[in-house]
Amino acid sequence: MLARSTEERLSLMELCLKSVQEEPSSSTLWRLYGDYMYWLWAAAFDVEPADWTEEDKMLGREVFSWQAMKDVWEQALPATQWHMNDSHLVWDRWMEIMLRDQEARPEPQKLHHLKNAFVDRLLKPHATWDETFQMFSTFISRYFNSEYEETMMTMTKRASQAKQQFALREHHELKVDRAVKAADKDTEWEAYSAYLEWELRNKGVFSFHLINALFERATLRFSIDATIWQNYVELLMEHPDSGVEVLPVLERGTRHCPWSGELWSHRLLTLEAEGRSFDEMESVKHSATETGLLDVGGLEELLKVYIAWCGFLRRKAFDARSSEDDVDIAEVGIRSALEHVKEIGEKRYGKDFQGDPQYRLERINIKFITQSGHPQSARDCWRALVPRLENSYDFWYRYYIWEMVVWSKWCMRDKENAGQSLESPREATNILRQGLKKVVTMDWPEALIDMFINHCEQNESVHEYRYAVFEAKKARADVAARRQREAAEAAAAYQQQVLATTEVAAEAYDDATANGKRKRDVDAIAEETAAKKSRQAEEASVEPMDLEASSSGAAQLKRDREHTTVIVRNIPSSATQTRVRQFFNGCGNINSISLSPDADGSTQSATVEFETQQDVKTAVTRDGKPLEGESVRVSVGTGATLYVTNYPPEADEAYIRKLFKEHGEIVSVRFPSLKLNTHRRFCYVTFASTQQAEAASKAMDGKPLGKNLRLKAPVSDPAHKQAREGAQYEGREIFIGNIEHSATDQEVQDLLSALDGFVNVRIPRNLGGKMKGVAFGEFDTTENAKKAADIVDAKDFKGRILRSSISEPKGSKRQATAIIGQTSASPEPGSAPGDTTAETNGTTTAPRDRRERTIALLNIPDTVNDARIRSLVEPHGALRKIILMPQHQGAIIEFANVSDVGKASLVVDGHEIEPGRRVRVGTVEEMKKAGPEKKVDRLGGGGPSGKKKDEKKVESKSTFMQPTPRVSRPGVPGGRRGGKGGLGVKRATGPSASAAGKDVEMAETGTEASGSKSNAQFKAMFLASREKGKDDGEGKDGGDGEPDGGAKA
Repeated sequence: MLARSTEERLSLMELCLKSVQEEPSSSTLWRLYGDYMYWLWAAAFDVEPADWTEEDKMLGREVFSWQAMKDVWEQALPATQWHMNDSHLVWDRWMEIMLRDQEARPEPQKLHHLKNAFVDRLLKPHATWDETFQMFSTFISRYFNSEYEETMMTMTKRASQAKQQFALREHHELKVDRAVKAADKDTEWEAYSAYLEWELRNKGVFSFHLINALFERATLRFSIDATIWQNYVELLMEHPDSGVEVLPVLERGTRHCPWSGELWSHRLLTLEAEGRSFDEMESVKHSATETGLLDVGGLEELLKVYIAWCGFLRRKAFDARSSEDDVDIAEVGIRSALEHVKEIGEKRYGKDFQGDPQYRLERINIKFITQSGHPQSARDCWRALVPRLENSYDFWYRYYIWEMVVWSKWCMRDKENAGQSLESPREATNILRQGLKKVVTMDWPEALIDMFINHCEQNESVHEYRYAVFEAKKARADVAARRQREAAEAAAAYQQQVLATTEVAAEAYDDATANGKRKRDVDAIAEETAAKKSRQAEEASVEPMDLEASSSGAAQLKRDREHTTVIVRNIPSSATQTRVRQFFNGCGNINSISLSPDADGSTQSATVEFETQQDVKTAVTRDGKPLEGESVRVSVGTGATLYVTNYPPEADEAYIRKLFKEHGEIVSVRFPSLKLNTHRRFCYVTFASTQQAEAASKAMDGKPLGKNLRLKAPVSDPAHKQAREGAQYEGREIFIGNIEHSATDQEVQDLLSALDGFVNVRIPRNLGGKMKGVAFGEFDTTENAKKAADIVDAKDFKGRILRSSISEPKGSKRQATAIIGQTSASPEPGSAPGDTTAETNGTTTAPRDRRERTIALLNIPDTVNDARIRSLVEPHGALRKIILMPQHQGAIIEFANVSDVGKASLVVDGHEIEPGRRVRVGTVEEMKKAGPEKKVDRLGGGGPSGKKKDEKKVESKSTFMQPTPRVSRPGVPGGRRGGKGGLGVKRATGPSASAAGKDVEMAETGTEASGSKSNAQFKAMFLASREKGKDDGEGKDGGDGEPDGGAKA
């Protein structure tokens, strides 16, 4: 021991005491403290040898008594008794000390006390229950031998519930234990999260102490995770009679997470609820705000603290026991809070900071001023908010309600106003009239108009009501014109999008050789073939359009999600999509429902899309109605969605949620389908309110994310779609073709650098690293690009006549090919000599070797891009190529080495790439048999005509003649890796032809078993098969040996 004197030993005792006060549920700290106290007692009373002086022993017998040591252990037992994993560290040691004491100083009373301690211990679930039971058996046989059988049988029956409790939780405990031993914090966090979620979902009448202990364990391991502390506090507030105080937990939580405004606000509210003094509350408030750590969590965390503090000041000012000083203190405190928030906001967001979008502190201030008896001053505060909140229906609604509350004392007849006309609410009427002037820009003008008419009908004179009818009519006309204009803009934007996504990709340029022909690049043929096949499959599955319905622009208009969606919050976690749909029964036709759990896991949020805006108005009337015992919040989703793009390509939903989580409650994240265009990289993030979305857009739009990426996150508005940027889209890039393959990069650079406005040149290469014979030159302006194209076109360069023109953007790309590396020129050990080879872009590779190095990933969602596939697979082996094929829900992965295939397959197979979607590893042929992902985009099918359309589908299917199934000739090699076939299959000896023509990128060239054929014979066979295909029913087979009817989008 480092402590050499009594004073030093006392100081160490105080440190141990402080440690268990800071972490009162740590079994390790209690065991350390108890062992130290026992050693001090044993050394002082010569129970164990120690090099103490006689003076130290004399002092020690007075200070380090048996009772002091015993008190420490008796505090440790209840603090750790429900910890199933490590409570034995404390209890076993305590029992060992007590049994020694019984042997040294036997007393019957002690025996009965220890027996009761054993019984109490065995009735609690813990990891070492069997060991405790064995200790109990030894104890009973020694001291109560005559009662042994009866006692043990009774104990076994009574402890059955404890054993069952542990058995139900054992798999969670094992996951946590394995993660702790592996020192894997991420896995441990996931294990604790799943464990807590399970406990809260299945909590019963007698499970509180187990859940409480689990939260204590989680806060020990992840003390700086504010979410765990918040969930823990919520549990304690739900069980006020549990005997566990909330305030000490909040004190520990704020010490560990001083940036969490929610924990500080709960601490202030708890202090107020317990009637603590003003000085104590003020001290806590200063501790929260003066360190500056709240700024780390964002302005929202600071606001949470001030909302709790200012609410306390207002309530205290008008309490029955309040004084004039309390009113003055509240006035100064609220005003200083508003100024501090403004100061921090301007420091963080600049001088354009508009304040809290939900104006929460301002509302508290208005309430305080109103209660103080100064309605005109409160009215001035409302008016000051008009310039920045005039486009919010919520603001006008709250302002109107306040005026009606102020007017309410004049609205009823009494003795004082008998015989007089009741005063009408002039101020409230003027507020609604002022709001009507903003219907062209307001987020929900229809509701304000309805409120205005209802107000005048109920509260105004007949003259005012008649005039109000005409005002409302004019306002409705303005809103209708606005909606029509927005619909037209959305229709035009959608038409542009359709044209862009359905444009056929331009074919690769065929570079002419001396006689005008050159063999096309094998990779280009592969990509074009796969794209053609997928287009044929999708076109064959598309139903004939209803020409009458599609003749108008309205019929072709894209779903107006911006104005037909409501956001639903505080949905119980047990509620299903069906229950949510039933909740809105009678509100209108629902297109889609998207449920997502909230951060705390106890509630859910949802976006519900209706067919019309009128349905949305009806749905909002459900606000505050109960759903499975909880009051549900319903609000309009207009302006609550961000269009997010320019983020890292490997980003997934978890990345996006983490990026925006500090700026509001995220209801949903929606990624687009990549079936029509694999180059898409954007998503839509929906927040719980318009204010949160605007705040998130201000904070995140333009934020740098590294790798020269600058995030774009404007509020989604399809009517203001921006054109794509870049040299190619701006007409500043030229294409140069028919370049001699031996030309070097510097020679091409010299050719273009002499031209005006030259910026740089891009020279594509094939897999072998050789030039493809084309180049793309970028210039500073469109004029210089046109001049350069005219100069270069028909110019003689190294004996070839160049072709040049302005480069045009290619259409949408149905598959993405990522070239990662090249196959090594030296064959991998194990390659058989004499293997057939095929030249691909200058790189010679054995087809069988390539096939062995290739796997296909199946069940890939069509929202996952090739970058995410690469991040999933690349850690398990060097890659050569990735081909993403969302039209088949899969991807083709070619590794550099055969040895990496098996290792990657084992790890990737079964990986959950999206919630509910597990990746499956298979063959390329198996993947290509899969059709595109089928999504139910609208609830209830296709609307009113859905049944008729289904009938048409059945009828059209029955009228088509079924195609003749493709016959696969048995190839020479038996299996994928040259292994044996099944029973009855003769083992082959050469490459298979069954896969030929399916994918040029991955196919193998083989020889038929019947012998080689000439080109003329192959041509005759091909023409004969085409004629037969026309007779049998043209266009039924998508090229992969599968009828297109099974590959509908």
